[in-house]
Amino acid sequence: MSRSASSSPPDELFSGRERPRVITISGANKDIGKSSLAAYLIRHCRSCAGIKVTVHAERPPGEAVVEEENPPVVPGTDTARMVEAGASPVFWVRTTLKDMAADLGEIWPRLNTSIVVVEGNSVLDHVEPDFTVFIMGPTLDDFKPSAFDAVKKAHTVVVNGKKDPSGADVMRLEREVKKMNPHAKLVVVSELGRDEAWEIVLSRAAGRVGGEFMSNEVDEKVMEAVKSKAVEGRITCAVALKLAEELKVPTMEVGKAANALNIKIEKCSLGCF
Repeated sequence: MSRSASSSPPDELFSGRERPRVITISGANKDIGKSSLAAYLIRHCRSCAGIKVTVHAERPPGEAVVEEENPPVVPGTDTARMVEAGASPVFWVRTTLKDMAADLGEIWPRLNTSIVVVEGNSVLDHVEPDFTVFIMGPTLDDFKPSAFDAVKKAHTVVVNGKKDPSGADVMRLEREVKKMNPHAKLVVVSELGRDEAWEIVLSRAAGRVGGEFMSNEVDEKVMEAVKSKAVEGRITCAVALKLAEELKVPTMEVGKAANALNIKIEKCSLGCF
Protein backbone atom coordinates (compact mmCIF):
# COMPACT_ATOMS: atom_id res chain seq x y z
CA MET A 1 0.00 0.00 0.00
CA SER A 2 1.46 3.37 -0.93
CA ARG A 3 1.05 6.55 1.07
CA SER A 4 -2.46 7.87 0.41
CA ALA A 5 -3.37 11.44 -0.46
CA SER A 6 -5.11 11.72 2.90
CA SER A 7 -1.95 10.92 4.86
CA SER A 8 -0.52 13.62 7.07
CA PRO A 9 3.22 14.34 7.16
CA PRO A 10 4.89 12.15 9.81
CA ASP A 11 4.65 13.68 13.30
CA GLU A 12 2.26 16.46 12.21
CA LEU A 13 -0.09 15.11 14.87
CA PHE A 14 2.29 16.30 17.59
CA SER A 15 2.45 19.90 16.41
CA GLY A 16 2.31 22.36 19.31
CA ARG A 17 2.76 19.80 22.11
CA GLU A 18 5.50 17.70 23.64
CA ARG A 19 6.08 14.54 21.68
CA PRO A 20 5.98 11.23 23.57
CA ARG A 21 8.31 8.39 22.61
CA VAL A 22 6.47 6.20 20.12
CA ILE A 23 6.91 2.46 19.67
CA THR A 24 4.93 0.88 16.82
CA ILE A 25 4.27 -2.81 16.26
CA SER A 26 3.13 -3.81 12.79
CA GLY A 27 2.82 -7.15 11.07
CA ALA A 28 2.43 -9.18 7.92
CA ASN A 29 -1.00 -10.53 8.88
CA LYS A 30 -3.29 -11.43 11.77
CA ASP A 31 -2.36 -13.73 14.66
CA ILE A 32 1.38 -13.34 14.12
CA GLY A 33 2.25 -12.18 17.66
CA LYS A 34 1.78 -8.40 17.55
CA SER A 35 -0.46 -8.20 20.63
CA SER A 36 1.77 -10.55 22.64
CA LEU A 37 4.82 -8.40 21.93
CA ALA A 38 2.89 -5.18 22.60
CA ALA A 39 1.84 -6.44 26.03
CA TYR A 40 5.40 -7.55 26.81
CA LEU A 41 6.88 -4.15 25.95
CA ILE A 42 4.13 -2.33 27.88
CA ARG A 43 4.92 -4.37 31.00
CA HIS A 44 8.45 -3.00 30.84
CA CYS A 45 7.49 0.65 30.32
CA ARG A 46 7.51 2.99 33.31
CA SER A 47 4.66 5.15 31.95
CA CYS A 48 2.83 3.96 28.87
CA ALA A 49 -0.36 4.43 26.86
CA GLY A 50 -1.62 1.95 24.28
CA ILE A 51 -3.36 2.33 20.93
CA LYS A 52 -4.76 -0.38 18.66
CA VAL A 53 -5.57 0.80 15.12
CA THR A 54 -7.80 -1.17 12.77
CA VAL A 55 -8.47 0.07 9.25
CA HIS A 56 -11.79 -0.44 7.45
CA ALA A 57 -12.82 0.23 3.88
CA GLU A 58 -15.75 2.34 5.10
CA ARG A 59 -16.38 4.19 8.34
CA PRO A 60 -17.75 1.58 10.82
CA PRO A 61 -20.88 2.40 12.82
CA GLY A 62 -20.46 3.71 16.35
CA GLU A 63 -17.62 5.69 17.85
CA ALA A 64 -14.35 5.72 15.96
CA VAL A 65 -12.25 6.08 19.11
CA VAL A 66 -13.13 3.76 21.99
CA GLU A 67 -11.32 3.94 25.32
CA GLU A 68 -10.83 0.53 26.92
CA GLU A 69 -12.19 0.23 30.43
CA ASN A 70 -10.06 -0.76 33.39
CA PRO A 71 -10.63 -3.54 34.22
CA PRO A 72 -11.68 -4.57 30.68
CA VAL A 73 -15.27 -5.65 30.21
CA VAL A 74 -14.17 -8.33 27.74
CA PRO A 75 -10.83 -9.92 28.73
CA GLY A 76 -8.55 -11.31 26.04
CA THR A 77 -9.01 -8.65 23.38
CA ASP A 78 -5.94 -6.82 22.05
CA THR A 79 -6.80 -3.65 23.95
CA ALA A 80 -7.68 -5.61 27.10
CA ARG A 81 -4.23 -7.18 27.02
CA MET A 82 -2.68 -3.72 26.82
CA VAL A 83 -4.65 -2.62 29.89
CA GLU A 84 -3.79 -5.80 31.77
CA ALA A 85 -0.09 -5.23 30.93
CA GLY A 86 -0.24 -1.81 32.60
CA ALA A 87 -0.97 0.70 29.81
CA SER A 88 -3.24 3.64 30.67
CA PRO A 89 -5.13 4.96 28.87
CA VAL A 90 -5.72 2.47 26.04
CA PHE A 91 -7.68 3.29 22.88
CA TRP A 92 -9.11 1.26 20.04
CA VAL A 93 -9.21 3.34 16.84
CA ARG A 94 -11.68 2.01 14.25
CA THR A 95 -10.96 4.13 11.22
CA THR A 96 -10.40 4.43 7.48
CA LEU A 97 -7.29 5.59 5.64
CA LYS A 98 -9.06 8.87 4.94
CA ASP A 99 -10.08 9.49 8.56
CA MET A 100 -7.04 8.12 10.38
CA ALA A 101 -5.19 11.41 10.88
CA ALA A 102 -8.25 13.08 12.39
CA ASP A 103 -9.04 10.09 14.62
CA LEU A 104 -5.47 9.86 15.91
CA GLY A 105 -5.47 13.61 16.44
CA GLU A 106 -8.39 13.18 18.83
CA ILE A 107 -6.29 10.88 21.03
CA TRP A 108 -2.99 12.72 21.47
CA PRO A 109 -4.34 15.51 23.73
CA ARG A 110 -5.72 12.81 26.05
CA LEU A 111 -2.32 11.22 26.61
CA ASN A 112 0.02 12.09 29.45
CA THR A 113 2.62 9.33 29.30
CA SER A 114 6.25 9.24 28.26
CA ILE A 115 5.74 6.30 25.88
CA VAL A 116 2.94 5.28 23.52
CA VAL A 117 2.82 1.73 22.13
CA VAL A 118 0.80 1.61 18.90
CA GLU A 119 -0.28 -1.56 17.14
CA GLY A 120 -1.04 -1.12 13.44
CA ASN A 121 0.51 -0.80 9.99
CA SER A 122 -0.96 2.29 8.34
CA VAL A 123 -0.32 4.45 11.41
CA LEU A 124 3.25 4.66 10.07
CA ASP A 125 1.93 7.12 7.47
CA HIS A 126 1.23 9.59 10.27
CA VAL A 127 3.90 9.04 12.93
CA GLU A 128 7.68 8.76 12.76
CA PRO A 129 8.32 6.17 15.52
CA ASP A 130 11.32 6.14 17.80
CA PHE A 131 11.30 2.36 17.46
CA THR A 132 9.26 0.19 15.15
CA VAL A 133 8.96 -3.59 15.04
CA PHE A 134 7.56 -5.65 12.18
CA ILE A 135 6.44 -9.25 12.85
CA MET A 136 6.12 -11.78 10.06
CA GLY A 137 6.05 -15.50 9.35
CA PRO A 138 8.86 -17.42 7.65
CA THR A 139 7.80 -16.38 4.11
CA LEU A 140 6.47 -13.34 2.27
CA ASP A 141 3.52 -15.32 0.90
CA ASP A 142 0.91 -14.09 3.38
CA PHE A 143 1.77 -10.38 3.41
CA LYS A 144 -1.26 -8.09 3.39
CA PRO A 145 -0.90 -4.96 1.21
CA SER A 146 -0.07 -2.56 4.07
CA ALA A 147 2.70 -4.89 5.28
CA PHE A 148 5.03 -4.11 2.39
CA ASP A 149 5.23 -0.44 3.39
CA ALA A 150 5.49 -1.28 7.08
CA VAL A 151 8.44 -3.67 6.76
CA LYS A 152 10.42 -1.00 4.90
CA LYS A 153 10.22 1.27 7.98
CA ALA A 154 11.07 -1.30 10.67
CA HIS A 155 14.13 -1.09 12.87
CA THR A 156 13.69 -4.75 13.83
CA VAL A 157 11.96 -7.56 11.94
CA VAL A 158 10.80 -10.50 14.05
CA VAL A 159 10.29 -13.85 12.31
CA ASN A 160 7.57 -15.70 14.17
CA GLY A 161 4.83 -18.14 13.24
CA LYS A 162 3.82 -21.76 13.61
CA LYS A 163 6.40 -23.16 11.16
CA ASP A 164 10.08 -23.24 12.16
CA PRO A 165 12.26 -22.22 9.20
CA SER A 166 15.51 -24.04 8.46
CA GLY A 167 18.84 -22.26 8.54
CA ALA A 168 18.79 -21.97 4.75
CA ASP A 169 15.24 -20.57 4.91
CA VAL A 170 16.33 -17.92 7.41
CA MET A 171 19.27 -16.85 5.24
CA ARG A 172 17.02 -16.63 2.18
CA LEU A 173 14.39 -14.69 4.13
CA GLU A 174 17.01 -12.28 5.47
CA ARG A 175 18.15 -11.53 1.90
CA GLU A 176 14.55 -10.83 0.87
CA VAL A 177 13.95 -8.55 3.87
CA LYS A 178 17.23 -6.70 3.27
CA LYS A 179 16.16 -5.95 -0.29
CA MET A 180 13.14 -4.12 1.11
CA ASN A 181 14.86 -2.66 4.17
CA PRO A 182 18.68 -2.77 4.19
CA HIS A 183 18.89 -1.47 7.76
CA ALA A 184 16.48 -3.92 9.43
CA LYS A 185 17.82 -6.39 11.98
CA LEU A 186 16.20 -9.83 12.13
CA VAL A 187 15.21 -11.69 15.28
CA VAL A 188 14.20 -15.32 14.63
CA VAL A 189 11.96 -16.69 17.38
CA SER A 190 12.47 -20.35 16.45
CA GLU A 191 16.25 -20.00 16.90
CA LEU A 192 16.17 -18.09 20.18
CA GLY A 193 12.91 -19.04 21.88
CA ARG A 194 10.19 -16.48 22.47
CA ASP A 195 11.46 -15.25 25.84
CA GLU A 196 14.93 -14.42 24.54
CA ALA A 197 13.55 -13.00 21.29
CA TRP A 198 11.22 -10.65 23.18
CA GLU A 199 14.13 -9.69 25.48
CA ILE A 200 16.22 -8.69 22.46
CA VAL A 201 13.39 -6.55 21.11
CA LEU A 202 13.01 -4.94 24.54
CA SER A 203 16.72 -4.19 24.68
CA ARG A 204 16.59 -2.53 21.27
CA ALA A 205 13.49 -0.56 22.19
CA ALA A 206 15.12 0.70 25.38
CA GLY A 207 18.17 1.69 23.40
CA ARG A 208 16.05 3.77 21.02
CA VAL A 209 13.60 5.45 23.42
CA GLY A 210 15.92 5.75 26.41
CA GLY A 211 16.54 3.35 29.26
CA GLU A 212 15.07 5.78 31.78
CA PHE A 213 11.64 5.18 30.24
CA MET A 214 11.79 1.38 30.28
CA SER A 215 12.70 -1.06 33.03
CA ASN A 216 15.57 -2.78 31.27
CA GLU A 217 18.13 -3.32 34.03
CA VAL A 218 21.78 -3.63 32.98
CA ASP A 219 24.52 -5.40 34.95
CA GLU A 220 27.29 -2.92 35.86
CA LYS A 221 29.96 -5.59 35.30
CA VAL A 222 28.71 -6.15 31.75
CA MET A 223 28.58 -2.39 31.16
CA GLU A 224 32.23 -1.99 32.16
CA ALA A 225 33.31 -4.92 29.97
CA VAL A 226 31.51 -3.56 26.92
CA LYS A 227 32.91 -0.08 27.51
CA SER A 228 36.46 -1.46 27.72
CA LYS A 229 36.16 -3.28 24.39
CA ALA A 230 34.54 -0.43 22.43
CA VAL A 231 36.58 1.50 19.88
CA GLU A 232 35.15 4.85 18.82
CA GLY A 233 31.73 3.84 20.10
CA ARG A 234 31.63 0.49 18.29
CA ILE A 235 32.32 -3.20 18.88
CA THR A 236 31.93 -6.12 16.50
CA CYS A 237 29.39 -8.90 16.93
CA ALA A 238 32.25 -11.39 17.38
CA VAL A 239 33.65 -9.37 20.30
CA ALA A 240 30.19 -9.03 21.86
CA LEU A 241 29.57 -12.78 21.63
CA LYS A 242 32.99 -13.47 23.17
CA LEU A 243 32.18 -11.10 26.05
CA ALA A 244 28.92 -12.93 26.72
CA GLU A 245 30.81 -16.23 26.80
CA GLU A 246 33.53 -14.90 29.12
CA LEU A 247 31.07 -13.22 31.49
CA LYS A 248 28.72 -16.22 31.40
CA VAL A 249 25.70 -14.06 30.61
CA PRO A 250 23.10 -14.30 27.81
CA THR A 251 23.98 -12.40 24.62
CA MET A 252 21.01 -10.10 25.25
CA GLU A 253 22.75 -8.74 28.38
CA VAL A 254 25.68 -7.55 26.28
CA GLY A 255 23.22 -6.02 23.83
CA LYS A 256 21.42 -4.18 26.64
CA ALA A 257 24.71 -2.82 27.94
CA ALA A 258 25.72 -1.62 24.48
CA ASN A 259 22.36 0.12 24.04
CA ALA A 260 22.64 1.79 27.44
CA LEU A 261 26.13 3.06 26.53
CA ASN A 262 25.07 4.06 23.00
CA ILE A 263 27.68 1.68 21.57
CA LYS A 264 26.92 0.21 18.16
CA ILE A 265 27.39 -3.55 17.60
CA GLU A 266 28.62 -4.07 14.04
CA LYS A 267 28.70 -6.96 11.61
CA CYS A 268 25.94 -8.93 13.33
CA SER A 269 24.10 -11.36 11.06
CA LEU A 270 22.72 -13.65 13.77
CA GLY A 271 20.00 -11.35 15.11
CA CYS A 272 21.44 -11.57 18.62
CA PHE A 273 21.83 -7.81 19.01
